[in-house]
This record gives sequence, C-alpha cells and structure tokens, in this order.
Amino acid sequence: MRIVISPQHVKKGKPKAAVLSHAETQGLSVFRDNFASDAEILHVATQLVNGARQNQPNPEKVGVFGVISMTVGAIRSLVGPNESEPGFCVYDTGKIDIPSHAEAFQRMNGVPEGVPGQRRTALFTLVQSGFVPVTSFRNGLLSNLAPSVI
Repeated sequence: MRIVISPQHVKKGKPKAAVLSHAETQGLSVFRDNFASDAEILHVATQLVNGARQNQPNPEKVGVFGVISMTVGAIRSLVGPNESEPGFCVYDTGKIDIPSHAEAFQRMNGVPEGVPGQRRTALFTLVQSGFVPVTSFRNGLLSNLAPSVI
C-alpha cells in the first residue's frame, strides 16, 4: 500500500503515475497492508504530510489524498514494454517503529533512456484501480490529514 499525497501525486482529482517514481531513485516506500497497524500508518502519514507542508505557499492544499493498494506479486511480476524480465523488486525493510515497512525498487542498471518511465506507467496502469480515497481508507483513519483545500 502506498500513501498518496496531494498535490504532488495528484492531477485533475486523480492519482498520477509520479506516485511510483521513487522506485527509480531512492526506493518506493510502501506498507505491507495486512501487517500494518493503524498507529504505524498514522505515524508515517503524519510525518509525510508535515514534511510536505513545510515551505509550501499553500499548506492547506497539502495532505493525504488516499492510498493505492497493490500486491507485492503485481509489482514483482511486472514486465515492462519490450522487455522479457521483470523490472521491479520488493524488499522487506521493516524497522523497529514501522515493522510493516517495505520498499519497491526499479531495476535501473543498464536500462535504456525512457524505459523507467514506461515501466512506471505500466505499473501505475496495473495498480491504479486499487486507489482508495482518504475518507474510505480504514474507516477514515487519515481523514484529519487530508488537504483542507483541493
């Protein structure tokens, strides 16, 4: 599960593929939803929103827009256009305070220009149907972190 932050991950009222771009650079932070406690998710979401609101001219527009629920199998098995091998991997990177944490990475070594974006788009197309609005996620757990202005 990936937390979607507005406005950087949202365009025209919907999540955009950029929500998955960290897999190409620093690792895409996700939760193993079946193991994540409400407290873990709320803690991380609060940190994300507070960080995103810093130095923003309109902090009221920043907040949790929702989450994208996806399976580890979908990420690991995605084969990009014109490729024969999967382009993503997922690692359990649980921490003491966030034991359900994991990270997805995109295989980047020797990848031709343009392929990372194609893979990201392909993965987003596959998982975007798993989007859950902030008000519907875990009975509104993150609703207080939603942007007050969209």
